[in-house]
Amino acid sequence: MLFRRRPQEKPDYDIEEVKKKLRETEFEKNDTTALIIAALITIIPVVLLMIAAIVGVLWLIFIR
Repeated sequence: MLFRRRPQEKPDYDIEEVKKKLRETEFEKNDTTALIIAALITIIPVVLLMIAAIVGVLWLIFIR
């Protein structure tokens, strides 16, 4: 066939073990704030570019 799936390789780690470690990990006091700020720094520029592109296209179509 043209698009055959490759056989799945078994990962070197156990997913249940990773989930258990994540549940047991205690975050520091300001980790949540840092994660929120990092997400905003990542997402806001992309959203602003998308809005600018949409407004630019609408401006070219309707106003110009």
